[in-house]
Amino acid sequence: MNGSIRSLLTRAVSLLLLTGGILHADDRSKWLSAAVDAQGVRHRGADYGGGRAPWINDATAKASPEYPEKEKKQGHAGSGLFRLTIDLTTGSVRKVRVVQSTGYATLDQAAIASFQRWRWRPGKWREIDMPVTFTFARPR
Repeated sequence: MNGSIRSLLTRAVSLLLLTGGILHADDRSKWLSAAVDAQGVRHRGADYGGGRAPWINDATAKASPEYPEKEKKQGHAGSGLFRLTIDLTTGSVRKVRVVQSTGYATLDQAAIASFQRWRWRPGKWREIDMPVTFTFARPR
């Protein structure tokens, strides 16, 4: 992964922040998150000012990715961006594609597996770009 892109994603606000393997929602994610609605109109999270992007509010089920213990032990962390294709009739995730890798295939796969379990209100969103950051607190 290009160092400047990794740096930007790491510094940029992310929707999902993993700390010690626990997933936390982060409203500042609007800067990287985006979505295409049922009519085909693209929305950017940054366009929602101080508010939360509506596609995040429309999520009806969320699943935390498992932070592989081996990756934590090796100090692997990273940020990535994933494009979710949503089934308009059911709100389930049909496909997850890596737009920008975290830099580690195992972390990418953990994010993909998690996003495949997410669900949205049917009929609202066709596609959603979701950033994710894997990080952990090192013991002192």
